[in-house]
Amino acid sequence: MPLAATGQQQMTLRRAPNIWAFVVLGGVVGIVVGVLVGLAGGGSAQFTQEAVVLFMVSVFAVLGLAAGAVVALVLDRISVARARAVTTEVVDEDVVPGPRAEDPLPDDPRSSREG
Repeated sequence: MPLAATGQQQMTLRRAPNIWAFVVLGGVVGIVVGVLVGLAGGGSAQFTQEAVVLFMVSVFAVLGLAAGAVVALVLDRISVARARAVTTEVVDEDVVPGPRAEDPLPDDPRSSREG
């Protein structure tokens, strides 16, 4: 919906989660859990400790990425349900009065001189 030129306009306001932040955080948590699980389990005659840790990291990283995405999508759906309508005041930027170019800035040394 395009903005009105001036006046009031109805808009929807909601706080949406940053999905990529949740996905990355889920992956990092999955990597940490994978390292801990891999180190907690003992090595075997077939696999070295490093191979077990690497396998667990890869499995838990994928699970963490998926869990982070699911959490982000659930929070996104909750934010859609909590969205509310607000009325905004649309103002044309060209009309907004601002400081004039000839007015000195408050911290400008010229403003303390009398002349």
